[in-house]
Amino acid sequence: MNTQTPGHNAPEAPAPTPADSHGAIDLSARVATPAPNEAAPTGEGLHIPLITATDEAGFQDVMSTSQAVPVVLVMWSSRSLESKPTLAMLEEIAREHAGAFQLVEVDIDQAPQIAQAFQIQAVPTVVALLGGRPVPLFQGSAAKEQVLPVVSQLLEAAAQMGVTARIAVAAADTAAPIPPEHEGPLEAEAQGRLNDAVAAWEKVIELNPRDEAAKSHLSRVRLAARSAQADATDPAAHADALFAAGDAAGAFDVLLDLLAAASDDEERDGLRLRLLDLFRVAGSTPDVTRARTRLAMLLM
Repeated sequence: MNTQTPGHNAPEAPAPTPADSHGAIDLSARVATPAPNEAAPTGEGLHIPLITATDEAGFQDVMSTSQAVPVVLVMWSSRSLESKPTLAMLEEIAREHAGAFQLVEVDIDQAPQIAQAFQIQAVPTVVALLGGRPVPLFQGSAAKEQVLPVVSQLLEAAAQMGVTARIAVAAADTAAPIPPEHEGPLEAEAQGRLNDAVAAWEKVIELNPRDEAAKSHLSRVRLAARSAQADATDPAAHADALFAAGDAAGAFDVLLDLLAAASDDEERDGLRLRLLDLFRVAGSTPDVTRARTRLAMLLM
C-alpha cells in the first residue's frame, strides 16, 4: 500500500505510468526552452555523488546540480512497503547508467517541506529535475522494465535542453553494494555450509519476495548442494550433471521428459522447481526460452 504524506488525506497512488502513456507528462513538450545557467559537460565529469540523499537544507544544491546533469528525485517513506524496492530498483538503474543522471533520495518523514513543495500525495513518487524544472515521472511501485523507457526518454529530453554533463564515476560507484541481509547466506556459502546457505537464502526471500538476486543465489546454491549429494541412479541428478558440464539444453530436456511422464503432483512440482533453479542459473538464453515454453505447455 502507498503511504500518504503527512497532513494529507491522499488517495492511493495510481499504478506507475510510463512517460509515453495516457496521463503521464510529455517530456517532449518541455524541451523547447534551454535550461538557464547551462553547465557544459567536462571531459572527466562532475565530481558529485552518483546516489545521494537530501533534505530541506541541501535541496538548493540539488536544484543547482540539475542545471548541469539530470536529477531523478525519489520521495519515499519507511512507512511505505513499496518504497524500499523502488529505491533499490532506481539505485540499480543509476549504477547501470554510470553517471548519466544523479539519483537523489528524499525521506518525506524527515523532509516534509519538500513533499509539500512538490504536492506529493503518496509515496513512492519519482520526479525528475531538468534545469531546475520538475518533471513528474511515476507514482507507486514499478517494474524495472517499465522504468527504463521512462529514464531513456528523460535523458533524451535532457540532451535537447542542453543538460548533458555526466557524473565522474569510479568502478566502485557502479558496483551494487551487498545488502546486509545477504551477508549471512554468503558467509555460509564461503564456508561450504550449503544447507545452511539454502535455509538462509529462503529466509531472505520470505522477508522480501522481490529480491531477485537472492532467488538467483538460492538457485545456484541448491544446484551445488544437490551436486554434492548426487545419486548416480537418480535421473534428475543426471540433469544436474549435464548442466554442470555445460549441456544446459540436455539438462532441460531430461527434466522436461521426467515431468511429462510424472503423474504424482508432488513429483511434478519438484521437477518444476528444479527446472526454475536451472533457468535462473543459466540466465536469458535461447535454450531457456525454449525450455520455458515447453514447461508452460506441460503444466497446462
